[in-house]
Amino acid sequence: MRIIRSVIPAALLSVSVSCSGDLKGGAPPEVSEASAARVRRLTRAEFDNSIYVVAKNPKPVPMAQLLAPEDAILGFTTHDRLQVTSLLADQLDGIAERNWGPIATANLTSDWECAAGKKEEDCARDFIRGLVERAYRRPSTPEDEADLLQLWSSVRKEFDPKTAAQYVIQAVMTSASFLYRTELGEPGAKGNQVVRLTQHEIASVLSYAVTGGPPDAELLAAASRGELNSPDNREAHARRLLKTASSQAYLQRFVVEWLGLTGLANMNKNNQVFPNFGEPWKDSSRAETTAFIAHVINDQEASIKELLSADYTFADGRMSFFYGTETTPDGRIGRVKLPASRVGILTHASLLATYSLFDSSSPIRRGKFVLTRLLCREVPPPPPTIPIIPPAVTSDSTTRARFAAHTNNPACASCHRQLDPIGFGMEDYDGVGKLRETENGLPVDASGSLEHADGVFTFTGGAALARFLASSPDVADCVPLQLFRYVMGRDEESVDAPMLADMRSRFRGDERLKLGDALVGLVRSPYFVHRRIPSPE
Repeated sequence: MRIIRSVIPAALLSVSVSCSGDLKGGAPPEVSEASAARVRRLTRAEFDNSIYVVAKNPKPVPMAQLLAPEDAILGFTTHDRLQVTSLLADQLDGIAERNWGPIATANLTSDWECAAGKKEEDCARDFIRGLVERAYRRPSTPEDEADLLQLWSSVRKEFDPKTAAQYVIQAVMTSASFLYRTELGEPGAKGNQVVRLTQHEIASVLSYAVTGGPPDAELLAAASRGELNSPDNREAHARRLLKTASSQAYLQRFVVEWLGLTGLANMNKNNQVFPNFGEPWKDSSRAETTAFIAHVINDQEASIKELLSADYTFADGRMSFFYGTETTPDGRIGRVKLPASRVGILTHASLLATYSLFDSSSPIRRGKFVLTRLLCREVPPPPPTIPIIPPAVTSDSTTRARFAAHTNNPACASCHRQLDPIGFGMEDYDGVGKLRETENGLPVDASGSLEHADGVFTFTGGAALARFLASSPDVADCVPLQLFRYVMGRDEESVDAPMLADMRSRFRGDERLKLGDALVGLVRSPYFVHRRIPSPE
C-alpha cells in the first residue's frame, strides 16, 4: 500500500512560515541580531525518537538504520545540510508502508476507531488532529486537517476505516512537516528582520537540543501556555529532560561523534604486526569504550573531567590482560582500575587504534585528533603538491624516526610543528594501543610537547598528556563549542559569541565540566530562541 507522494497537497510539503507553529502573535524580540531562520531535516536517530511518539510505541524499535546514513560535517552527522534525497524518500515510503504504518495503525486503534453514534468525519478529524500535533510538534491547522480528511475520504470510498487510518499515518510520516523541523518564527516577518521563534518551535528546538527527540507532553503544555520565553522556564525543562534516558543516549552519541569513534566496528589492522588484533579484541575494546562513556554520562553527570581523567575503565578479561591490570572475578566486563600508564578515554585502546594506521601508530593522526577535537584548532590541509603517503614501515627504525624524517619538508613545517610533538608524546602506545617501551628492538622516545594559551607543556607518554588535557582551560573552551556544533547542526558565527560565552561560563562553573551545564547555558540564551529572516533574493 504505497503512498504516492503527489496525493499530499503542496501545502503539506512546503515548510513555509505559515505553518511553522503558533497561530497567535508572539512577544517582540529581545536581540537585534540572530542566526538565520531555517528548517532542519531529522537525522536517523531523531527520526526514530520522533516516530516512537507519533506511533505511541511503548518500546524503542530502531528502524532508521535501514535509511541512507548521514555524512559528517565538522565531525557530526547532526548538521543542518541534510536533505530528503530521492533514495531516502523511497526508503521512507518503504518504512512507512511496511513497518511503522501498520505498527502505528495497530497502536492507535482506539484513536481512529469511531464509537457508535458518532459521525465518522468527526472521529477522523479528532484522530488527525492528535496525530498531526504529535508528528508536526505544533497545533494542527485547518489546512492540515482539510488535507488529511480529504485523503481519509478518498480512501474510504474503497476501503475500511483501518485502511484509511493507515494511509493517513503514512502520509504524515512521509510529510515535510514531520521530516523537517522549523526555526522560522511568527508569519509575516520581513527580510532581515529578527524574530522570536514560536512557542512550539522553542519547545522543539529545546527538546531536540537536550534529548535528540521531540518535546514531551509537559513541554508542549508549557508552549501552549506561552511559558517558554522565560529563560528560567527553559532551564527548568532542560534540567528535567537531562535526567531522561533519551538525553543520556543523545549525549553518548555526542561523545562518540566528537571523539571520532563511530568506525570502531569497521576497524581493520594488520594482525601480523598486531597479533592481539582480531574480531574478539575489536568487540572487547569497543564494549569497553561504550560502557565507559555510558557510565560517565549516566552516573557521573556527563562530566568531561571524569571522561578524560578517570583512573578506571570497564573491561572484560581480554582487555584487562591487554592493559596488564586486574580483572573482574568472572572475566566479564566490569569496572577495573587502570595502571598508571593509562588515564581516561584518551588512553583507551579503541581510541588509540582509531588514530593509527593499518600497520603502525600515527603521530600525525593522534596529534591532529588532539588539536582539532580537543582544542578546536584548525589544521589546514597539506599543499596539493605534497603526496599524502605515510612513511613505509621498516624493521630497523622506530615510528617516530620514520615520521620525523618524513615531515621535515619545509612546506609542511608550519603544521607539523604543532602536530608532531603531540603525537610523538603518545608513542608509548603502538597501533592498537598496546603499551610499549621498545619498537623493533630500539627504545621508544615518547617525549612530546603541546603549545597552549599559557605556554608550552612538555610531557612524556600519553597518560601525562591526558592528565594535562583534563584540566586544560583550552579544552574547557573547546568542548562547549563542539557541543554547540552537534546541537545546532552548524559552524559557529560571530553572532553566536554571546551564546557560546554563556555555554562556557556555565560549563566552567563546576570543576567537573558537565555537559548538561553547557546545554543549560545554551537554552537560556536569548539568541537560542531568535532567528533572522533571510533577505528575499
